[in-house]
Amino acid sequence: MLTRRMMLWVLAVSCLPVPAMAQRSVTAAQVEAMLNGITEGRDPAFTQPVAPAWSLNAALSTPDRIREANARMAQEIERVVNAFVNAPAAGKIDATKAVVAQIDAETARDGAAQIFEGSGPGLGIIRQLLFVPASAAGANPVGTLMQISSQFMRSPKTDDVYYEYSDPSNLKRSNVLELPGSDASWTTDARPPMVLGAVYALKKCRNIFVLGWYCNTSLYQVRDLPGSGGQAKILLTMLYPLPKGADNAKFTDDRAENVVDGFSAIFIVLASGDQVLVYNIGIQSKIGSTSMQSTLDAGLKEQYRQFVSLLGMELGVGKPAN
Repeated sequence: MLTRRMMLWVLAVSCLPVPAMAQRSVTAAQVEAMLNGITEGRDPAFTQPVAPAWSLNAALSTPDRIREANARMAQEIERVVNAFVNAPAAGKIDATKAVVAQIDAETARDGAAQIFEGSGPGLGIIRQLLFVPASAAGANPVGTLMQISSQFMRSPKTDDVYYEYSDPSNLKRSNVLELPGSDASWTTDARPPMVLGAVYALKKCRNIFVLGWYCNTSLYQVRDLPGSGGQAKILLTMLYPLPKGADNAKFTDDRAENVVDGFSAIFIVLASGDQVLVYNIGIQSKIGSTSMQSTLDAGLKEQYRQFVSLLGMELGVGKPAN
């Protein structure tokens, strides 16, 4: 565990200065090309099927609706990242939060939110925002924070059960590791960080009293953001389609189905000056309507608080303010 001076987050009033790090602007075109490559089967890392998010524009074909969702995510990342990178050192947090507030005021205020658009079909838009003084995360703050972040993503939370497949390219042939959640499963007994470039298949489930299993099975990969010169890392998430009979034989109940019909997400970690930006944008698409919307938003906020708590413990600074 690293030991550093007190780290102040989000509404930080001071932090230890560190040398300015290399900065590169991020263009929507770079991000969009990467997403289109994955969703259209041209990315060498994602050779298995994916079920990406799509837009609500019924006038378009399904492939064009997927590309429209990809473009929306790419343009949002460009706006947020470039506000962060281009702001002066003392104004990075305020400038970035101002742009995020234009996109979603709840995320800018609370650090995380899930909002919903449309109804049958509908979208769930997931966002998370966090700032970390680079001095708190050691000599390689981007690498350190992505390690902790991917470890958190890979580890079951207290009320969840995760299942990790041994072969992300073939769920049926995989051995399946069952990972029950506990207070320690995402803290002291967390899974190892995801290895840069490797693809992981995880089923994330929660068994809700009376209602039963709610699960999504997705593919995950940590990679460098295109065009960033290694100064930015991203964690990609794509839903794994599960038509009847496609899952591992271990699952014969509702765990063999996804709750949503499409999901795409980019979790980005990028350093500029003496700050590190952590931003997550994900789009869930659902053919039917989404129930328990307030519960889902509250659950995302709780997971955000857990993430903040874990980062505080890993960086040796106690629980930070947000």
